[in-house]
Amino acid sequence: MKNRLLLCLFIMSACSSGLKQQPIAENPVQVIEEKVVQSEVSPTGVQTFPGRVRWVSFVVPKGWEGARLKCKDQFIKHVPYRPGFHYAYIAETYFSDVEKHSCALKLKDREIPVIEFLVKPYAYKSEKLKVDYRKISLSKKDQKRAAREQRILNEIYTQSAATPYFSTPFRAPLTSHITSVYGTRRVYNNAHRGQHLGTDFRAAVGVPIPATNRGKVLFADDLFYTGWTVIIDHGLDIFSVYGHLSEVKTEAGAIVNGGDIIGLSGSTGRSSGPHLHWGIKIHGNYVDGYSLIEESEKQFRK
Repeated sequence: MKNRLLLCLFIMSACSSGLKQQPIAENPVQVIEEKVVQSEVSPTGVQTFPGRVRWVSFVVPKGWEGARLKCKDQFIKHVPYRPGFHYAYIAETYFSDVEKHSCALKLKDREIPVIEFLVKPYAYKSEKLKVDYRKISLSKKDQKRAAREQRILNEIYTQSAATPYFSTPFRAPLTSHITSVYGTRRVYNNAHRGQHLGTDFRAAVGVPIPATNRGKVLFADDLFYTGWTVIIDHGLDIFSVYGHLSEVKTEAGAIVNGGDIIGLSGSTGRSSGPHLHWGIKIHGNYVDGYSLIEESEKQFRK
């Protein structure tokens, strides 16, 4: 009997020692779930060009709804689209490199690639303009004013709503002849070079200018470069800009609907003649406004 008891104690001790040598995951269920998530998400492939925006829907795994979306070095606002999917408007700057890059959901120390971009080359046009030399070679006084206004604008472009104001596609503010398309490389007075990062529409002084979509007016005042200017936030870091106005018909803080008249066309600021300058800025990048129109139509066709 005594020998049997010693044998049982020996076997129990050996089994206990063996179990202690086996590594045990602190949370084996969590590890398994994370591996499944990583393997089930297939990134959405998107082709684009410098100076364009794309509306993109992508998979958001369960438990990742609060994750941030990071593209290159920027965090991009995104909102629910349908069960298991979110959407975002993602822009490439005019100066974007022709390359491949990805956007990933980031949740604490974890990351899942959800969008893969291929940026392809695009050739923009060029033009020559003659303007008042004082608008090119600025005096110290004008330099100070332009710098002060730029600081104000930089602050305005941080104030976009996290959710969209709009529920319909964007529309061009005018249907008149386009005198300068987005991305045109410009030579001022045969010397100064730059890029026109907006769309210019032919418009005599006093033509009513409608808002391109629903949003909140964040700025309605005079600027050195674009004269009387209105800036509207549409949410998701999407802004529309209306420059060189002769008169402003709205005020900061107002909620406007698409088609509401926000000003009258003119030739204020750095302008070579009466027209409307229409700009679209998305999370810090000026893009071709017509690409926003096309992509928003895709969203609301779904």
